[in-house]
Amino acid sequence: MMPRVFSPGAAPRTVNRGALLLALATAIAASAAACSSGDGAGATSSSGGAQGGGGSSGSGAVEGLVSLRVEPGAASVALAYGESAAVQLAAIGRFQDGSERDVTAQVSWGTSDLFARVDAGELTTASPGRVRVIAADGPLTASADVTVKLAGTVALPGAPPGASAALDGAPEAASAPAIAYPLDGALFPSNIGEVEVHVRKGSAGQRVGRIEIVGDLIDLRLVGACEPLPDEGGCAMALPAEVVPMLVRTSDGEVMETRVRLAAEDGAELGESAAIDVRWASAALSGGLYYWRTDGTTLQSAAIYRYDLDDAASPPELFWENEQSPPLANGQEMPCMGCHALAQAGDKMALTFGGSGPSSFALVDVATADIIALRNTDAAGFATMTTFSPDGELMVNAFRGALTLRRADETLEALGDLFAPTTDEGERLTQPFWSPDGKHLAFVAWQPGENGAGDELYGDTVRGAQILIAGSDGAGAFEAPRALVPRAQDRSHYYPAISDDGAFVVFNTSRCDGPPGNGPYGNDPCDTYDDNSARLQIIPVDGGAPVDLARANGDDTWANSWPRFGPSHDTYRGKNLYWVAFSSRRPYGLRLAGSSDGTTTPQLWFAAVTLSPGAAQGGDPSFAPVWMPRQNDDMAHPTGNHIPQWAEKALPVPQ
Repeated sequence: MMPRVFSPGAAPRTVNRGALLLALATAIAASAAACSSGDGAGATSSSGGAQGGGGSSGSGAVEGLVSLRVEPGAASVALAYGESAAVQLAAIGRFQDGSERDVTAQVSWGTSDLFARVDAGELTTASPGRVRVIAADGPLTASADVTVKLAGTVALPGAPPGASAALDGAPEAASAPAIAYPLDGALFPSNIGEVEVHVRKGSAGQRVGRIEIVGDLIDLRLVGACEPLPDEGGCAMALPAEVVPMLVRTSDGEVMETRVRLAAEDGAELGESAAIDVRWASAALSGGLYYWRTDGTTLQSAAIYRYDLDDAASPPELFWENEQSPPLANGQEMPCMGCHALAQAGDKMALTFGGSGPSSFALVDVATADIIALRNTDAAGFATMTTFSPDGELMVNAFRGALTLRRADETLEALGDLFAPTTDEGERLTQPFWSPDGKHLAFVAWQPGENGAGDELYGDTVRGAQILIAGSDGAGAFEAPRALVPRAQDRSHYYPAISDDGAFVVFNTSRCDGPPGNGPYGNDPCDTYDDNSARLQIIPVDGGAPVDLARANGDDTWANSWPRFGPSHDTYRGKNLYWVAFSSRRPYGLRLAGSSDGTTTPQLWFAAVTLSPGAAQGGDPSFAPVWMPRQNDDMAHPTGNHIPQWAEKALPVPQ
């Protein structure tokens, strides 16, 4: 074991749900105020009752009262989009003499729902959902449940006159369209903004459309033009960003189905799609996502861009391009960079230059883009892949099949090679990942010259790889490693990443009978370098049977690669909700073609995964993935976007 040289890192971080809900409440109120044809969002209280979960006070304790009930005990009310809705409840008191009477004006009223208020028994809200209303007098309480269902028809900008009427007839089976995006079973974050709905037309003359979202808490119809896509058989409509807070609230319903109707402007060729299930979580994407991008022509076009997901409406920005790269030992100017890794706080970046052969290295200050330490004079190279300790003071470098612990400062002082007994047994090590809670280091082990692997030690082609994991104190001391995902016949396991709470490891598995690659390097089907059959799998950090993330992966060889957990987790329907970013060559609806043989450029996607730490994982815990918006400057010429690396914060890009 290595000596303890630094204190353990910080505990894992979870999302501030209160701040998020407050933001959603603000968005809902703004939407209602902007869209309402009445007097805005929500009634005001004549009795001074608190809003957003507060209540109004009656005259105090009611003399002789022995019990309470609220009538009706369950109620439903329709909420028109952009307006507020109200329902009157009554508190009925039973007294010591057996009599009953209305005490609505004498008891206190409240609700725990942030988006509703109740005064003298009248519930007022501008948000859909299920609301519990409580009446109280001293220790006596009673409650009622109110279902607020969003309903109505909204004309989208540019909707042709009469479009709604054109879509009201009986649909023809022969004209039925099909929804190509979003994917059935997708879960969106609350801050994704506008979402395009791509529809494969059922008839060439279809020009107008209606998105219908129907369920326990919603009956909403959005009408507008269906704009043509480059794919001549398809068109697109948009779910506006201001609708999303409503979709977050209505996603709690047991049933929530989305369909699309398309027709010609005169109502002919009317068709209706099959229903898909798409939901929105209250959880948001957060932090900084730094990814590798190339225009697909040469490595000299490579760059690192970053998303600030705390401002998800902003486009990604350029952080590093080849012109900033220091020369290699052989004198090559402006070499390509890659294999980047970020400290958890997002303040340091490790960069490798020239590829896995030269493996020149720099430690970069992300706030300034200045190089803290550089190793580019040794032709033998220095480091290829890197991971940081939770506090960013240490790092583990992978180079030529060995892992070395170093200080992440200007000295790059080597503190020792790790896991010598493992390498003595013929295993070579690469692709390290230090858990955000500091308790584990996961990495890949392979045997050069065995299991179909070549003899080279670069660490980016590791056929027959397995995943090992070692306990850690977060400060430089490690236990002996154990096999987390053992070697398997005709499979390779690689690219491990650990969740922020240290509970789960997501990784890639590829098949040796899968489609070969198409590039100048790494074309073996399971050498782990851009494998077309790569799929996402997940396993508890303590071990067990890996679970295939089937909905996230899809049903073909889309090259789902380089998975990385978000820097925090939240909850969804009683389970922990994790976001996983990855690259994939699946089609983005009808805007971008995909390929199952690696012939199109990869794009960034992310998928929600819901898990219960410590509990048996039953079935597929993933949702269908969501395409990362705004990742291409020109959708007609998409860039290749992959290797997402996620940090707690996106620092401003130096100008």
